[in-house]
Amino acid sequence: MNNFKQKALISALAGAGALAMAGAANAVYVNADGLGQALVYPYYTVRAGNTTLISVVNTTTNAKAVKVRFLEGKNSQEVLDFNLFLSPKDVWTGAIVPTTAGATIVTADKSCTNPRIPAAGGDFRNFLFLNDAASLQSLDRTREGYVEMIEMATIPLGSALATDVTHVNGTPPCKLISDASFTSAAVFATLTPPSGGIFGNGTILNALGGASTGYDAVAFDGLGYTRPNPTVAGNTLPNLGSGASKVSVVTNNGNLFLTSWSSAIDAVSATIMHDNVYGEYAFTADGIIGTDWVITMPTKSQYVNGSIPRAPFQRVWDTANGVSCDDVSLTSTDREEFVGTINDDFSPRPPSAKGNGLCYEANVISFGGVTGAGASLVTGSVNDVGISPVQNQGLAVPTAGKEGGWLTLAFTNPNAFLVGTGTSVNTTGGVLPAAAPAPVNQTYFGLPVVGFAISGAAFKTGNPQQNYTNSYSLKYSRNIQ
Repeated sequence: MNNFKQKALISALAGAGALAMAGAANAVYVNADGLGQALVYPYYTVRAGNTTLISVVNTTTNAKAVKVRFLEGKNSQEVLDFNLFLSPKDVWTGAIVPTTAGATIVTADKSCTNPRIPAAGGDFRNFLFLNDAASLQSLDRTREGYVEMIEMATIPLGSALATDVTHVNGTPPCKLISDASFTSAAVFATLTPPSGGIFGNGTILNALGGASTGYDAVAFDGLGYTRPNPTVAGNTLPNLGSGASKVSVVTNNGNLFLTSWSSAIDAVSATIMHDNVYGEYAFTADGIIGTDWVITMPTKSQYVNGSIPRAPFQRVWDTANGVSCDDVSLTSTDREEFVGTINDDFSPRPPSAKGNGLCYEANVISFGGVTGAGASLVTGSVNDVGISPVQNQGLAVPTAGKEGGWLTLAFTNPNAFLVGTGTSVNTTGGVLPAAAPAPVNQTYFGLPVVGFAISGAAFKTGNPQQNYTNSYSLKYSRNIQ
């Protein structure tokens, strides 16, 4: 749903007198067209010979100030952030590469950043998880995670800051982007609220392994910022829950749901709430063919880092064991329609509980189990929860031919839901009702997740030119009652 359609439908609902919800005109939603005010890149990794390339594009004719934030994959703790200033129609690119101890971001791009990224890279840091157990404090933890980019302000043409961050002969001056300047009253007076129009992509590249695959960043729009939100580099704000909008817009089965929540983070979570995740897989027993699913929960840290978990999540972050597990069930169907329920070989298991669980904020599921010492076939994740689904009616598939099928992952915690207040209309008839139903309680079941799948083949001939990988979207269902 593009921005025009979304706003038109909200206006129609509000005009019908169905909602008296503050901020409804700025309801948050996932923009299916890929443009937004905030972007989530579901996964980065520098393990197993991989590097991760990221890019962000400003499609508008105004400059933008964007917070770029890298978060480790276990508990979404920030490992690095900086302020990025995009000139009109600009694109910025960078690469996350391994270091001896962890990871770093490098770039040859000329767009302004504060701090300026050194030629050798901006090394990722572990300061925000030093309260975890000693075994969880290693910089190795920074080697996989995900990325947020959140627009802080629009920089109108003609302002001094816009001139400063706009390229001249390929290079912008970058003289007014220091913390003191960017957050000063004089500069603030020239800024306008975030206006969206950015998109991004990620690429997982293994040059020596002859493999490369990419994905689109998830775009959130309508976050409700009514004023600019400039912050200094290193500030953990803005984040996905700091927008003004506490209203979400979701479409499901021909219905448009407009729901009011108690917090902005609940509104964002509602836009990506799903009760089931679906996708294909393929693997062979010899490890040549494999599949990884990436399932990331970009709002989870704001629910599990207290003394008790907040719905819809099940368990708090365990600082001793490094997990926060949510129960799931897994049912696989192979290509000959043979169905099996997976009860074993899915770990780590939730503490004091039996069954399967997703225990991190960026989870990697490798099908066929872990193929090497702590490394899945494609990503090499240590957040890996390898499984062996039923395929070929339970027979081993040593070589390609009959491998593969599809899997349903369902969230089974009975408290995996959020309750808001809202209204909905059916949009399939092409005509909005004269008066929408009065607001009622609306329950969104499941967990807020995004992600994608990676499949690949690593032919063990010593020639990486015979290897390949590709990626594709996972599929989801919603349950809103």
